[in-house]
Amino acid sequence: MKSVLNKNLIKEVEEFSDTLLLRKNDLQILIDESSKGNLEQEFEELAFCCKYVEGLKRVLAKGSEFKEIENLDYVKKDLSDNMEKIIDQVRKLLSNSPGQIKNHFEETFLQLNSQCFQNLSELTANLELVKKYLNYQKRSE
Repeated sequence: MKSVLNKNLIKEVEEFSDTLLLRKNDLQILIDESSKGNLEQEFEELAFCCKYVEGLKRVLAKGSEFKEIENLDYVKKDLSDNMEKIIDQVRKLLSNSPGQIKNHFEETFLQLNSQCFQNLSELTANLELVKKYLNYQKRSE
């Protein structure tokens, strides 16, 4: 099976989604480090989790509009649990990376502050598009 982590992945995702990715450099680092570490499966799991989280965010954003969404507390807990999972997955993908890369991701995405949360939200949105693209690729093979 051919690797999905190719050097043109970001460009292909942008063309497919007709969206400019906000975190291209960081996404490229994750792709490169996953490829180097033979962690393609783990990268795909991260992208899947990000797609799921983005869906939960949409449910929360629309939750007050729809009375049939009864248990927003469950959705909030699920979102929180999955954000923690994403942080763990990013750390795992970068576990064999140079210290400067690990430090960059810790300071930019993984600390518990509002700027990191905003940055991580942008990264999860980018990874959701990666997952949609990978799903499209698999269906068209």
